[in-house]
Amino acid sequence: MKSNEGDDMIKQLLSVEGMLTTTFLILLTGAAYTDGRERRIPDLYVSGILLTALIRLFTLEGADVQGIAAGATGVLAVSVPMLLIALIVPGAFGGGDVKLMAACGLFLGAKDIFYSFFYALILGGVFSIYLILVKKGTRKTRIAFGPFLASGIVLRLIFLIFKG
Repeated sequence: MKSNEGDDMIKQLLSVEGMLTTTFLILLTGAAYTDGRERRIPDLYVSGILLTALIRLFTLEGADVQGIAAGATGVLAVSVPMLLIALIVPGAFGGGDVKLMAACGLFLGAKDIFYSFFYALILGGVFSIYLILVKKGTRKTRIAFGPFLASGIVLRLIFLIFKG
């Protein structure tokens, strides 16, 4: 890496966008860690992500109608289908998973939260197949899905960083 590339990376991390994204990722990590250990996502993490997303929306996006509409669409894009699935198939997703994706949808927008969810489904599916193959689970075994949601989001952000 050239020295000015390193300087550019430091400037980007210290920018408002960088600080908000870092805060978002710290809160997301906390949610995933707690879900993995306790099988619940505390509202404190979801509220923090929601607040971070609102700050981002109103400072970086300028709070115009288009930005607010994009954020609202992001909130609904994945969380509403997840909620409907959870109501139809009890135990498919927890309430914390649904709330987490709504808050993250406000931060990421509809397109990126959709891709994140798709990646999470693949990761969770691969993990479930692994559990079945090593005889540590069955088709009915429930897993904490928060870590997979967080991993899908991080994976999407990595793709966005290297795409641009």
